[in-house]
Amino acid sequence: MFGIPAVVTAILLVTTVVISVNSLIGNDEGILLIGFDHEMAGEHVRNLVQWGPRMTGSEAESLGADYISRQFEDAGLQDVHIETFQVPMFEVVTAELSLVEYYPLKNVPRPFGQTVQFTHMEEFVIQGYSGSLASSDFRGDLEVVDIGNGTDPGSYSRSRGMVCFIEQTVDTPGNVVVYENAFSAGASAIILQNLMRGEEIGYLPMFKTSQYHEPEQAARDIPFMMVSKDCGDEILQRTSGSFKLRMDIEVRTGNMDCRVVVGDLKGKSDDGMIVFGAHHDTCYNTIGAVDNTVGPATLIEIARGMNGRTPKSTIRFATFGGEEEGLYGSIEYYKAHRAEFQDTVDLYINFDMAHVDPDTNSFTVTTTRNSTIPVLEDIRDKLLRKDPTLSRYEISVVYDDMRWAASDHWPFVNGGHHAMGGWGSGCIEYHTYKDDLTNLNPESLQIGGRILGSYALMTAS
Repeated sequence: MFGIPAVVTAILLVTTVVISVNSLIGNDEGILLIGFDHEMAGEHVRNLVQWGPRMTGSEAESLGADYISRQFEDAGLQDVHIETFQVPMFEVVTAELSLVEYYPLKNVPRPFGQTVQFTHMEEFVIQGYSGSLASSDFRGDLEVVDIGNGTDPGSYSRSRGMVCFIEQTVDTPGNVVVYENAFSAGASAIILQNLMRGEEIGYLPMFKTSQYHEPEQAARDIPFMMVSKDCGDEILQRTSGSFKLRMDIEVRTGNMDCRVVVGDLKGKSDDGMIVFGAHHDTCYNTIGAVDNTVGPATLIEIARGMNGRTPKSTIRFATFGGEEEGLYGSIEYYKAHRAEFQDTVDLYINFDMAHVDPDTNSFTVTTTRNSTIPVLEDIRDKLLRKDPTLSRYEISVVYDDMRWAASDHWPFVNGGHHAMGGWGSGCIEYHTYKDDLTNLNPESLQIGGRILGSYALMTAS
């Protein structure tokens, strides 16, 4: 039999375990919600977009990285620095697209014929790693052939020496496949007509990349662009008559600087680390207020909400360039720190468009471990009790293996790490020139910021 002291000791041990478990599963006594100033988060977004699109390698991206670095320092993070990696990148130097009127046989343009000029960014957008074509007179003007939605590989052969025009639907192959098929068929250029995304805003042209990684693929030197539905309809209608298409496209490719901003909330121990991440770059054609300026803005306010805390494990904050062209920043950063991360990183938390569109109300937290769902739901529920105004948002916590290579969680998940993500409804204007401040809903940034920030601080402590 156990003596009384042993029984008391056992009771104390059990009580300690119960208290510890309660802290983890999140009863109200065990949950500490971090502070989060959503108005300040909105101000960070407004400050970051002032320099225009933060295309990786651009001056605007450099200025944005410097701003984030200063804010990390002001939030009390330590060892704040910017790491730079050379990655294959592109720069759109010239982008002109027009229709030129010809005589009926289409061998000579009319001297005083009609010319229709399309507006870059608004009516057409260059796709990632497009080639170039300088055409300033009729000798470079092109006929257009419509091959449908591009799902029939044999149809591309009809585009030899012409513009390969594809009506983009949900079944259309990705940019890499389209580019390879059209180039191999001898097409002179590629146009995707957006018939798939953004009906509410007129099927605006969107930027997407082709994510080539091998140097020899740069030889696919033909222009590649997306046009709006209206622009595409006009091209098809007029080129079926007496018009040809003229384009002057110059895209420079080469290695450029990709920046990663890093700062730490230092822990008491060297055991374990939680990493918060968000990409700070935007597509070349937009200031990207939602995609993804809200990401670094959220990280800054999470860091400020943790200021003065000393967790057991270090919590690292990182923002990445190069996401929009192929996750270059996060991939290179992970590779550079792989040995360190394999032994220390317990969890990676990603913020990509963790924002709720003013016209919708859904927000989703994903986790690669089912066992963490009850904890996250408890934190969510306490947040809603503390701030009932947030009850108008539908906040879900779900399992997801997060193995899809569409954001910066991928190198961490691919490296075997547990991951979480905050995913809002984004905005239908993403990757278009209309992803601007009119879509910003700062209030919604605290949803992912406080739920995932509070979880990280609890876990690290």
